[in-house]
Amino acid sequence: MQLNEMEMKKILDQGMLTRSIIETETAMKKCQLYCEMAKDSAVKGFFKDQSKGLQDVIKHFNQEMTELQ
Repeated sequence: MQLNEMEMKKILDQGMLTRSIIETETAMKKCQLYCEMAKDSAVKGFFKDQSKGLQDVIKHFNQEMTELQ
């Protein structure tokens, strides 16, 4: 099966986005875990804010993935 340059770029872009989504979800889950484990309210707030920011990044990646398809 022959793929032209644009199809190959699309496949590679989707792969990079998928990998970025997985890595960001992992980081977000770690932040959520650290937030739950933290005793200090400042630390809890920090990890909660980081988790929220990563959720926004995941939304952006998913939008980009939709545009590619």
